[in-house]
Amino acid sequence: MLNWIWLVPIAFALIVGGALYIRSRWRRSPQAYRAMIAIAACYFVAGSVTGAWVLHLAGTNPGIRPAVPSSAVANTSNPVALAPALKPNCTGPSSAIPPLHYDPAHAVLPDAKLTPGDTFPGVTASDVCTPGWSGQHRHVTETMRDRVYEEYGRTRGPGCCEVDHLVPLELGGSNEIRNLWPQPDDPRPGDAEKNGLENELHHLVCAGKMPLADAQKCIASNWVECWEKYVVPEYGPQWAAANRHGW
Repeated sequence: MLNWIWLVPIAFALIVGGALYIRSRWRRSPQAYRAMIAIAACYFVAGSVTGAWVLHLAGTNPGIRPAVPSSAVANTSNPVALAPALKPNCTGPSSAIPPLHYDPAHAVLPDAKLTPGDTFPGVTASDVCTPGWSGQHRHVTETMRDRVYEEYGRTRGPGCCEVDHLVPLELGGSNEIRNLWPQPDDPRPGDAEKNGLENELHHLVCAGKMPLADAQKCIASNWVECWEKYVVPEYGPQWAAANRHGW
């Protein structure tokens, strides 16, 4: 990249060279060179004004801002504006969670009679913690999905829900109909929060901090309570106080 300090002598040399050239040619046609100098002056003024305008726009463009130190952000006193606590050393929920106004009292749970939950026979923590195990055991057909919607009286389509494993594959959940249900996005917590819970429980199981059977029971019995117990504390009390509603 050219250093700005070298532009000064280059510009000076161009000015001197241009002046000497005009002086040497002046005697041949004074009127032509007067016109040429006038035109050059007009272009110079126009270029200067345009350059100043461009620099002004660049200085006032809101998209060009210096980086804000993280310490400056952390010092804000507004709890709603606080970013949720970062989660160290975990493959569970995202490291930065945006504000989420959730109401556990209105979250959607599966029908316990239709979807009590189900697991693969004899599945172990070693099985589910093996990379690629979940993908190898996923097998839900379109016919099964249609049956799930029919059992719950839901219409398949945009804005409805997604067919979800109550006990996820990553915790040994099976592909049986009794482990499938149509889970909506809203009200929150919804399917995104349940996905975060599944990742967190999988992390705890594979880290040896929770038995696989306990993780399966926690998410199958009441996944919302399980989410509040194992995921919400990771975001910190300020985040919970600012985002929890319906109590």
